Amino acid sequence: MTPTVVRSGPIPPLTLITDTADDVALARAARCWANPRGGRITVDPTPATLTSAFLARDILAALGRTAYAPTSGRVITAQPAWRAVACWTVVDNIHQLAVLRAHLLTPDRAEQLSVLRELTGIRLILMASGATAGESARLKAYLAEAGLAGELEHLDAPAALSLFTQGAAPRPNPSRPRPVRPRTSTTRFSGAAPACGAPPARRTSPDLSGQHRAGLLAARNWLSRHRATLPTLPDQCDVEFFLSRLTALSPTPEHTATRIHGAQDGFAAAGLRLAVPADPAATGGPGICTVPFTADVARRISRAVPGPAQAAALAALLCTGAAADRLVMATVDDVHHDGSRLTLPGPFGGDHDQDDSPPRVCYAIPTHARPYLQAARLFRQLEGAPGHFHLFSKSFGYRFKALVKDGGHPIPTLDHPHPGPPWHHQARLLPA
Repeated sequence: MTPTVVRSGPIPPLTLITDTADDVALARAARCWANPRGGRITVDPTPATLTSAFLARDILAALGRTAYAPTSGRVITAQPAWRAVACWTVVDNIHQLAVLRAHLLTPDRAEQLSVLRELTGIRLILMASGATAGESARLKAYLAEAGLAGELEHLDAPAALSLFTQGAAPRPNPSRPRPVRPRTSTTRFSGAAPACGAPPARRTSPDLSGQHRAGLLAARNWLSRHRATLPTLPDQCDVEFFLSRLTALSPTPEHTATRIHGAQDGFAAAGLRLAVPADPAATGGPGICTVPFTADVARRISRAVPGPAQAAALAALLCTGAAADRLVMATVDDVHHDGSRLTLPGPFGGDHDQDDSPPRVCYAIPTHARPYLQAARLFRQLEGAPGHFHLFSKSFGYRFKALVKDGGHPIPTLDHPHPGPPWHHQARLLPA
């Protein structure tokens, strides 16, 4: 990895724990101490492995991103794996990393951990449990070669046990009696059971009044933020971003249409007309060819695809509805630094003015998908890629089918492609 610092601030000293007695309670405490949501992970390296790629994959697994047996894609190799570790460490806001059996580290792994610490500013805790005098001396020599000899903080077993038990999250007490819930039949909650032979209740369409109100309030909020610039026509990218943000999490095209109508009513009250295609479902785009990108969808992708660029490619397919042949052209600079926005070249062929740059389409990225775009951007920057280089490297082409299979989630835009401009790019905000 190229040492490009991505987290500012002083780096905590390296902590070396010496446990000659190989206390089982200490190892157990270190594992219980781990809490990725709290910024702490513990890694137990896979034994009898040679290359540093295995340790990187162990760290990815501790981060919730398994990498051992992809369904069809290639196993992530050493350098990309360590870059992925650095990206997810920063994006997931991990502050402390504990490595068990540290006396078995090789010089290469010690060097990679040193670079990771320099890149991310993470607090690195190495625990040498049951190490002989020779193994301890060899570990210290490897740390010295990695430039860490002058930054060691030594802890004995009691001090280490205090460290891990103080930071560990409280565990539920199994001896505590659980409240007893009354056993009742389902008919008590859903009403009396229908009489024999009675026709089943007709399924009613979902109540979309809340969707209309959501679009109405979103338009009012947008107008209040742009009040100073409203005498002139708003920037088209701002309009696209608003519409994409409004509809990207719509569960069905029916919900999308209702949200659009609500926004039209909100703009009409301010003397503006939101013109959209007569049938947005025929053109595709946010809310039509997208999937509500929830925490469960994010978790599924995380566990299946450890590579930041590949995980971001799947996330972009799901939450933009753009076709793969457009996403493949996305560059590093096309992602906003916080992952909230992605711009893509439009599917317009040669219709645009050759003297101007090709038109681009702006997409809002939902909250749960933003870390993936951020990680992909950082991953390419750690590779030294300039801003005009492709963002989703090694994600499309002949690798694409394997990536989709690994992701394990249906991608609507692959089954229902729309070659023309998406509906939110065709929309215009005009004077009434």
